[in-house]
Amino acid sequence: MLKIAAALIVAFASFACGCADEWEAPTGPNLVANPSFEAVAEGVPLSWSAPSEVYRVDDSGGRTGDRCLRFSNDDPQRYQLCTQTVDLEPGSVYEYSVWVRTAGLHGGSASICVEWADAAGGYLGGSYADGVSGDTAQWTQVRGIARVPENAARCTVTCYVTRGGIGSAWWDDASVRRWRERPMRTFLVTPPYRGLILNAAPPYLEANVELLTSQIKGGAGGALIVARLSPAGDDRPVAAAAVEDLAGDRVSVRVPIADLKPGSYTLTIALVDRETGQAICEETHRVTRRTGFPPKCYIDENNRLIVDGKPFFPLGMYWSNVSEDELRVYKEGPFNCLMPYGSPNREQMDLVNRFGLKVIYSIKDFYYGTEWCPDFIQSEADEERAVRDRVREFCGHPALLAWYTNDERPLTMLPRLEAHQRWVEEEDPNHPTWVVLFQVDQVGSYLRTFDVIGTDPYPIPDRPAAMAGEWAATTRRAVADGRPLWMVPQAFRWPDKRPPTFDEMRSMAWQCIAEGADGLIFYSWFDLRNDPEHPFAERWGELKRVAQEISDMIPVLLSVEEPPAVDVQAPGVVHWTIRRYQGAAYLILVNGGEEPATASVRFARPLERVVLAGKSVALSGDREFRASLPPLAVQIYRAEM
Repeated sequence: MLKIAAALIVAFASFACGCADEWEAPTGPNLVANPSFEAVAEGVPLSWSAPSEVYRVDDSGGRTGDRCLRFSNDDPQRYQLCTQTVDLEPGSVYEYSVWVRTAGLHGGSASICVEWADAAGGYLGGSYADGVSGDTAQWTQVRGIARVPENAARCTVTCYVTRGGIGSAWWDDASVRRWRERPMRTFLVTPPYRGLILNAAPPYLEANVELLTSQIKGGAGGALIVARLSPAGDDRPVAAAAVEDLAGDRVSVRVPIADLKPGSYTLTIALVDRETGQAICEETHRVTRRTGFPPKCYIDENNRLIVDGKPFFPLGMYWSNVSEDELRVYKEGPFNCLMPYGSPNREQMDLVNRFGLKVIYSIKDFYYGTEWCPDFIQSEADEERAVRDRVREFCGHPALLAWYTNDERPLTMLPRLEAHQRWVEEEDPNHPTWVVLFQVDQVGSYLRTFDVIGTDPYPIPDRPAAMAGEWAATTRRAVADGRPLWMVPQAFRWPDKRPPTFDEMRSMAWQCIAEGADGLIFYSWFDLRNDPEHPFAERWGELKRVAQEISDMIPVLLSVEEPPAVDVQAPGVVHWTIRRYQGAAYLILVNGGEEPATASVRFARPLERVVLAGKSVALSGDREFRASLPPLAVQIYRAEM
């Protein structure tokens, strides 16, 4: 360690930083042309593509200026958008917003979104702000924050009313502006669960540090990272470390703690300007050293959920409400948990427990102003009491597995999401939180809001099944293998579309596992139950077959035995993982594509035999074989070592 780093560690207690206020804000010019709809040609706002059947410029006055954009529609089947192309930089984050008011708007909401396509014009996704509906006489700002994918070639901003909406809406003062990101984001990798050290301490704390060097004066060479560990409420450090080489966009910092005493600590990580010695940005993490009994449910160092001292692979489905008749049917399958949207009462929790199942308990609607927020929350100030009361009520229930705290909430709610995570942690040290996002390219921004992460790729039938593996891999990379992944595979069908086939469901589920999923919660039980066009018995039978195959492999999937070295050469649509269990290696190969594929497999040591579906492959003494994978195939080989 150089002298500058040592000096900075000593002086670290005096650093001051206004990271949240200074960095998390829009900056630069508005990238929307004609944002207030003042420039008009033949009744159409310039720079916008606005179908005249429902959109026109209103001259009666806007929020600012003389004009605004108006939507009038009396046909719920008519769905049209007001769009313009905007020049956004791939990989960057933008705030987008517009002011809206409505009159008699029903069946939909007035909002704004940004979307992106690849070079071939293929839809890559978008970010969609929560809109307003009904009679909203006052101008109301609708906004969102989005990161543009790296492969985006064309981006658009759209003012629109969601499908099925009738009535009137007005927009004014649209904006898309670059978001000034924090130059540093950090999260603990060791220990992986809430900074909790159980019994024997690891030799060091390890934090993953993501850097945005474009936000650092002088780039990566203009700063270094300094970390110090102090007792809670005491600035005197008991351990410290520094990283001077900031090459790349992700580095690790390790703080030695071999002799750390039991107690509560604060780990502070600062990005420090080399020239001034002042902190550019800093973040803190709570660290606790405990001895004695571990929590009832927690995440171990291998990202496994541990329940009552044993590894647990969550295998379940999304539900709505809980009833005995439905649980009796559900129990026919191999599932071990469920996630009911309708937060269960004590009688329902007792019922689930009698069936030997676990509940991921939903408090994801405890956000004032959101669509399904319960009536007992009348303001943002009510949220803390509501969350703490509900967690206290059920944290000791034997059916509780985890807390579901966020279902696709936008980045604009990040401070509230972080607060909800903190309240749950303070009230219940014994159960992790789980959040699910469709914002797969923004997972890194949510790192301080969850213990377990999931994303929900639903590609069928309009996009390839390979999307499941791609999203799982993207999610895993976003957390640098430092958090568990409970992925959400598709079992439902989109309106007026076909459902996924057995082969598609099977492939999507195993793609997620091959890319690191530590649990699977299928979406959804109620969709299977309420589908009038596809018999429940048939679809349920297919899903049970998929889940049973996974359930049979859970001991292998949860094994932490060191697997043998293996080299797999295959196209990108082929996903694979290898595990070792009771002396045998298990190689899982999954074809996510619609075409046949071939994988060349080479082990570092000779094989005695390889077994596929109970049949031996004659490879005695050899090290390699070729696997032919039909479309969407899942193949599991057992190799005797």
